[in-house]
Formats: sequence, structure tokens, C-alpha cells
Amino acid sequence: MSGKKILILGGGFGGLAAAQYLRRFLPPEHRIVVVEKKTTFYINAFNMQLITGEMKEPCEGERNLSDLVRKGIDWVHTEVERIDPAGKRVHTSSGTLEGDYMIVALGADKHPEAIPGFAESACNLYDTSGAVQIREALQKFEGGRIVIICCTTPFSCPGAPYEAAFLVDSILRSRQSRHKAEIAIYTPEPRPLPSTGTVMGEAILGMFKERNIEFRPQQKTRRIDSEGRKVIFEAGEASFDLLIGVPPHAAPRVVKEAGLTDETGWIPVDLKVLETPYAGVFAIGDITSIRQPNPTGFFLPKAWVFADEEARIVARNIAGKILGEARLSEFDGKGSCYLETGDEMAAYGSGNFYSYPAPRVYMEPPSKHFLKERRELERERLEALV
Repeated sequence: MSGKKILILGGGFGGLAAAQYLRRFLPPEHRIVVVEKKTTFYINAFNMQLITGEMKEPCEGERNLSDLVRKGIDWVHTEVERIDPAGKRVHTSSGTLEGDYMIVALGADKHPEAIPGFAESACNLYDTSGAVQIREALQKFEGGRIVIICCTTPFSCPGAPYEAAFLVDSILRSRQSRHKAEIAIYTPEPRPLPSTGTVMGEAILGMFKERNIEFRPQQKTRRIDSEGRKVIFEAGEASFDLLIGVPPHAAPRVVKEAGLTDETGWIPVDLKVLETPYAGVFAIGDITSIRQPNPTGFFLPKAWVFADEEARIVARNIAGKILGEARLSEFDGKGSCYLETGDEMAAYGSGNFYSYPAPRVYMEPPSKHFLKERRELERERLEALV
């Protein structure tokens, strides 16, 4: 049997997980090629450790993609410029690549520039330098109003802004300065983590009430008045002394130009096998638009736990086709996550997002044990992926 080539566009969590699973499932004559413009891999969840100071510099959580060669995976250091899904062909800044299968795992681009005043006013929660800014701002904080904004939906790691609120509260309490601060979170969402059902959202609201954290739902950000230190929403405004922001997210331009996206702005895929309308072309992770098969109308959260499982399913099925195995693996919509809540603790949520008539997700209350588990999992995945 002649060797096949699998092109993986994107060296983030989903792309690297797919590469590792494929290498495990396939003999060495089959090539696995990761196309990624960055030189390092970093798990964005580490931003919370940058905020608390557990991690001093982003480089502590980075790994060089050049190390992939040791695992029998090719890394092409280049930028994707055009995708031809019908031909399973990708045009890059350093040439054209063709494959027998293609996995699109380019993630979600962040666009702080889409909100006037964001770059000048907000600490970007989804940027490593922004996380360090938050830590330094809290160290100097002498009192006032701390506002966290989620500009638009959807956004990656939907628990992150809620974790940020808990960590800000916890850090200020540890410094005996919490009484000097108001903390408020503004989001377009109707409640925290709406795609999980109601249990997790209600639990978070309960913890917010206990900690005197304001929750302002259904607030979409229009612009930020840097000079006046105000966030202007579609309805109303909010003043701030320290602003933490989740910037607008969008699928990369190249997937839109390739005709891979639908009216949601993301790539639709088969619910179970994650294949796009193009045979042999799959999409996984944050770049996808997976509507839950229940009446809620919500989409699967853009979270790394789903990217990991989607990568395993797609890798298993591509390997099965190459090796002539008939049975397909199917994604079942199950997932879990840890939600950091400050005080060196985390809560744990798990369940089935494909449940009918609504997601069935439960949350275990915060404990130090769950935070320890989260830290161990983050480190294990970092070392396993590169």
C-alpha cells in the first residue's frame, strides 16, 4: 500500500491532537503534515496562571513546534493563503501542498480592532501580554470599578471571562483590598455558559451573588470611550477604572474565501463524523459551527476538550479509511471542563451536549482537588501534543 498524506491546517490544540492521534493509528509510511505559521504552541488556559502569578512568563507554557519531528510528524512553517477543499490543496506563502485528506483546525481569529477603543483601553484576556497586564494592574490597584466585557458571541473557552471575574475577586481579597472594588461582567449571553443548559449558569450566578460580583446579561459592546473611560453598549453604558475584555472572534479569512463557512460565519460539519460537505475534508475545534441536536438552538462550546475529542474521532476515521477498516467512530457530544473559581480551587462540569430536549450538564462544587486535576491535565496535554 502506497503512503497517504494528511494535511492538518493549524498547529493549535485540535490540529496537534489530530496529528498525534493519526501518528498513533497509522504506520510510518503515511505522512502527517501540520501547516502552522507560529513557531510555538501554547495552551490559552495558561493565561489564568499568568494572572495569578503561578506562571511568570508565557514562555513557561510554550513548546517549539520543531520538536514534532521527533514524533514522526512534519511541520511546515508557513502561512495558509488559500484553501482548495475540492482538490484537498492548500496554497501557502512558501508553496502549494496537496493531500489525500485534509483537517482544517485553524481556530478562531481574535479581532480587538473590531471594537473602537478596545486596544487602547482593555487588557485583552485572550492575549498573553493582556494576561500579564491584568496581573500588573491588580498589583497596583488602589480601588474603583473593574469591568469585564465579552464583546460578541461566540468566543473560545466560554468559561474564561467568568474565571477572570472569580480570580480578580480572589486576588483582591488576598490583598485585603476587595472592599475598595466593584466587579462587574457584561456579556451578550442571557446567562453564564448558556450552551451548557441551566445548571452551570445558575451555579455561577450563585457564586457571583456570594462574592458581590455584578452580572449584566444581554449587553453587546459597540465601542469604548478611552478618554471618558466608558464602555458603550447597544443599550446603555458602563464606567470603568480597569477594563478586561474578550475581543470579537471570527473564522480566518481563508476559510471564508474557500466557501467552507455558512451563515454562522464558521464551518458546518457532520454532527457525528465532523466531515465538511467536501469528501475527505474535516474541520475540528473552534473553527466549527456544530448546532446541538436539541430545540435549544445553541452551538457546541468552543472549548479545547471538544477539540481534543473531535481530533480523536477524525483521526480514527481517516486511519480506518486508509487501513480498510469499515467501522466508523462517532462524536457523541460529551464533554467536561474545569472552571477556576479563585482561592486555589476549581469547579468541575461534565455532561452530554447532544442530550434531548436540552444539554444535560452537571457541576461539582469548587475544591482544591479539582484545581490540582486541572493543572495536571494542562501539563500532560502540553507535553503530549508537541
